[in-house]
Amino acid sequence: MIALSRQPGEAPSPFDAEQQRRFEEGFQKAVAKYPPERRRSALLAVLHLAQDELGWLPEPAMIYVAHLLDVPPVRVREVATFYTMYRLHPVGRHHIGVCNSVSCWAMGSENILRHCEERLGIRPGEATKDGQFSLEEVACLASCGTAPAVLVNNFTYVENVTPDSMDALIVRLRTEPGQKMAPGPHPRHLEDKHAIEKQSDPQATGTVGQAAATAIPTDRR
Repeated sequence: MIALSRQPGEAPSPFDAEQQRRFEEGFQKAVAKYPPERRRSALLAVLHLAQDELGWLPEPAMIYVAHLLDVPPVRVREVATFYTMYRLHPVGRHHIGVCNSVSCWAMGSENILRHCEERLGIRPGEATKDGQFSLEEVACLASCGTAPAVLVNNFTYVENVTPDSMDALIVRLRTEPGQKMAPGPHPRHLEDKHAIEKQSDPQATGTVGQAAATAIPTDRR
């Protein structure tokens, strides 16, 4: 576990050489948006950069980010565990988040989650053995008027979800030609307005377009 106090000395990088190059490019642009004494304000963006390279946020990555921003590592972990969009364990190529907010719950999100469990053979927090899908419950997706809502890979909203439309989505994610991983994740720069809005152009979740090396979790059942 991450220690409460800041650790002295250098923190080792969790990235390989190419990931490091992309991360540093994005890091410099992220911190440049703030005065030097406010560089800690770039924490959310820098965590996204790390996750884009690794597919998730292992503790060495959080410690490395803490070192770069001069933030106690435990504070970085507090942020990473607060927000749904940060992943604290490896996920599948298609990460499905089912909203559990009041509006979605009232419109049947529990049934959607249960349907996903039966369809994929996994529970929230798990991934399929082939690494294609993972599942979780997420906090409000701000789609209360079109509940229940599902979010795929942090980028694709699916609204007014029914068991039948969920089945169709799973089939499309598994078989549609556009689903090949991107050739490599790119640092997310706000000034570039880089955003992936369609699952046909998904964000890569590992090095050079490959799934994260630990994307196949052990069966926890």
